Amino acid sequence: MKMTSKNTSQTTEQPVFHKVAENLYRLESSDGYYALLKRGGKQFRRSLKTKDRKLADRRLNDLRAKIGCLKISADAKLSFEKTAHLWLETNKHALSSNTVKRRKMYIKGLTPYFRNLPIRNITQQNCDRWVTERGAALASETFVHELDVMKTVFEFALERGLILSNPAKHIKRRKVISKQIVVPSLDQFKELVSAIRLSDGKRDNQKKSKDGADLVEFLAYSGARIGEVVGGGDANEKRPLFWSDVHFERGTIFLPGTKTEAAPRTIPMSERLSKFLARLKTQQNPQPSDQIIKIKSARKCLQTACKKLELPQFTHHDFRHFFATTCIESGVDIPTVSRWLGHKDGGALAMKRYGHLRQEHSFAMIKRVSFDKPESIVTQPKATETDTGKSSVSTDARRALAKAKAKYSYPWWVSENPLEVFWGQLHEEVWIIPVERFLEMAKQAMGRPVLKQEFADRPALADEFLERTPEATRLELLAKFPAQKPEIADNNYAAN
Repeated sequence: MKMTSKNTSQTTEQPVFHKVAENLYRLESSDGYYALLKRGGKQFRRSLKTKDRKLADRRLNDLRAKIGCLKISADAKLSFEKTAHLWLETNKHALSSNTVKRRKMYIKGLTPYFRNLPIRNITQQNCDRWVTERGAALASETFVHELDVMKTVFEFALERGLILSNPAKHIKRRKVISKQIVVPSLDQFKELVSAIRLSDGKRDNQKKSKDGADLVEFLAYSGARIGEVVGGGDANEKRPLFWSDVHFERGTIFLPGTKTEAAPRTIPMSERLSKFLARLKTQQNPQPSDQIIKIKSARKCLQTACKKLELPQFTHHDFRHFFATTCIESGVDIPTVSRWLGHKDGGALAMKRYGHLRQEHSFAMIKRVSFDKPESIVTQPKATETDTGKSSVSTDARRALAKAKAKYSYPWWVSENPLEVFWGQLHEEVWIIPVERFLEMAKQAMGRPVLKQEFADRPALADEFLERTPEATRLELLAKFPAQKPEIADNNYAAN
């Protein structure tokens, strides 16, 4: 930077700066202001990016403060690689072993683009070189992960006074398009479990196959992560699942969690999970301190079964997706599914990841969509009084309503029990109660909102209601409806 007086020759090719205050200079050709400061024998030259004197003074003061925070020590000469490993060691206690391995891999990919430069000498151009030479060849997700590590390492150095600014701050993240989650259908899941259990028929392979099938079933019925079931060998990982974590009397199971402090959780057991664990307990006769699943992985037998059945290569984690999808398709609200999965965001991730539906469920649902009034629903006209004191409801409608009520020895339509009201109207063609009240009773009885379109398939509603209702409650409910038409109920109760 050449400093001159105002009468300096205009023919010089070098930029001409005029000193206007301590550490403050103005470029003659553009009238822009520049700063020149020294600290610890190092000179700092910076454009203040303004032609306004007052703004230049403020920015100069900010720059003085930043430079004043710089540490003039041996740490400032550390390379990017050494600074990155220092950052990783500082945060290692809060990370899983797999996360540490991945971040070491990202650091290894970044290091060659900063050579052995001290971190304080790394510029935007060095970061841009990574973008053009390596970033162009990376998948979007890997690009984002490496960029995040790069920016975080520079922020780490910035906080510790090793650099003045983050040279990677200007680099924008790529848009990451999430991969479509593919989960097995219910039929495929059953085929997979059967194929794994059968194995190749050899006696010495049967035990391994049985354990593999047990692991797959447990993952599918619980939604647990593989690490939450089998644990891990690293000290940072959580313990495996023990029989002492299962509480049959309360209908719950404790999952130790592996991801965050919020991941350890107690969840209710579905009927399928409870029966599965009861069968395992009978077979194993275990002690409370015994592991429920005794193998670490079902990967090989799962790959073999998928290949044999010509199915996609499903992984352990796909059965967590299978659990979540099955729950959502069964009518469980997403925030509840999110808690069962151990998410701590109130359902945001579950909505993004599991808000899809399997194709066969999608086709089943579209059949329920009607742009006309479903034939099986008869809307009851509102009874209003005219000026003459007579009802506007027709004589035939009144007679139909009276006939429908006369069939029942128990007047369920005046009950305060939503199960009774829902079950009674579900089996009656004539609308004895207003549709609005029925919708409210249905919501309480089913534990979820019920759409008007669903009444077109009453057997499906009845089946779901029976699955949600304990046997004792069902028997008590039936006892109050001796005159009720049994078409929907008979088959279901006969099966039970």
